[in-house]
Amino acid sequence: MSSELPTADPIAHHHDHKNVQSGKAYFAVLLAAFSSLGGWFFGYDQGVTGGIVVMSSFKNDFCIGVYANATICDRPVAYLPSGYRRFLVFFTLFYNIGCFIGAVFISSFVAERYGRRAILFTASVLFLVGTSTVIFPPGGSKAIMTLILIGRIIEGTGVGCSSFACPLYASEIAPTHLRGMLSGFMQMTVVLGLFAANVVNIFLKDHKWGWRLSNGIILIAPITIMIGIFFCPETPRWLYKRRDRHSAEQSLKRIRRTDNVTAELDAIDDAIKEEGNQLSLKELFTTRKMLERLGIGVGIHVLQQATGINPIFTFGGIIYENILGKGLISLLILSGANLLSTIPALFLFDRLGRRNLLIYAGLAMVVGHLVAATVFATGGSVKQTFINGTDITQEIIDCKSSPGILRLVFPVIVVAFFAISWGPIAWIYAAEIFPLNVRAKAVSITTGSNWFMGTIMSYILELITPLGIHGVFYLFSGLSLLAVIFVYLFCPETRRVLLEDIDEVFENFQLRNRTLLRCFFKSSQRKQNDPVDRNSTELK
Repeated sequence: MSSELPTADPIAHHHDHKNVQSGKAYFAVLLAAFSSLGGWFFGYDQGVTGGIVVMSSFKNDFCIGVYANATICDRPVAYLPSGYRRFLVFFTLFYNIGCFIGAVFISSFVAERYGRRAILFTASVLFLVGTSTVIFPPGGSKAIMTLILIGRIIEGTGVGCSSFACPLYASEIAPTHLRGMLSGFMQMTVVLGLFAANVVNIFLKDHKWGWRLSNGIILIAPITIMIGIFFCPETPRWLYKRRDRHSAEQSLKRIRRTDNVTAELDAIDDAIKEEGNQLSLKELFTTRKMLERLGIGVGIHVLQQATGINPIFTFGGIIYENILGKGLISLLILSGANLLSTIPALFLFDRLGRRNLLIYAGLAMVVGHLVAATVFATGGSVKQTFINGTDITQEIIDCKSSPGILRLVFPVIVVAFFAISWGPIAWIYAAEIFPLNVRAKAVSITTGSNWFMGTIMSYILELITPLGIHGVFYLFSGLSLLAVIFVYLFCPETRRVLLEDIDEVFENFQLRNRTLLRCFFKSSQRKQNDPVDRNSTELK
């Protein structure tokens, strides 16, 4: 190794695992598709909630007779009774709190102690119990509404666990050359769930049990997982770590549909020996290498949300109802673009690479947001109305002076490029980059950071008044550019790299980056006439 390379962190010896056999991939594909049913929890619930709160059946149960009469309960949000409006806020807020709890505090513990199958089962049970608590109690009282909010927390906890479990299970059972596609199956079920929820809401909006039926249909998914998981093998990597080589061998033979698994077992064995014992949370946050890796995983998830995808879907109906008079149709177009773009994405992860897609599709999102912002700036504005002299406001978006259709076209482009890159890859990448001895704990933290940032982004509507719609899209453009720079600087390519060899990839990538930084600092020092070697130790 050249003397110019930093040596502060010793690099463990890694074997070059070139002879790993993939066997027959069809069973691994089937397993990944089955485990990805957990993505339906995520996508469908996200999509269905926005629709059910405007259904007459929902208002009959939780507003009419509880807070006011039918006339008042049919008013715009700003004019609704304060108690009912607060219930609507809590209906979403408590769900997000549950998601965070499930992702951070439950997932890692269950996955490490009882296995990857166990966390899939746990997610399904929690979602089933939570959703049942929401849809089956009768309406008409504040006590029942409190019970329903508790159900929303439990429901969200199941979603948080599933968002952790699905990519983790898929990444650990997938052949190396298909890991991106199989790990991305969850994103496919998420977008399918979103689209399906919009369609179901339309068909059931006038049914007397409309909101309950819309919510209840998704219970098919957790019941299916709870039954089917007993027929699925545990991941070989967890079995090797927690039990023995023989158990891992039997599982791997079953998944690969071949007896020739010695090379892959040896790779797992090498990784476990080199990684050492399971790291504690304290060690995870105090070990430099792991802290750097954790920062990358959290950064990927936070920046995924920062690209603005959730506000586009959450507030798109409000915006485009005023622009085009077709808020629902606009949302269907956006969700349709999301769905159609996710399909080819499954085949691109392992062909073009994670890093390339994140960078180049991210740049396309930067341009899409930028053009959308410019189009909105040509006449769009926000009018603010104060109601009864209070701080309650109703945002009325006035965008009549420019072609409204263009204000939909460019966000659609953003959504399409998001769907082939940042949407699925954030989940895939964060599940790949950690060693086995810390993977569950680290993935739970990175998943939790996604939910945390998603909660923050839900308040983006508050920025429309001071910044305007165009200002918000300019903000999204800048944040998307930041995301691209982050990937360029810190994220190496993991395509076609065995999970047990990713640690070496990161070490080499970091060394190259440190060398470049070292050159930069040396150049700065020369300008200041300082000794070049003064900071050499610090930059290693």
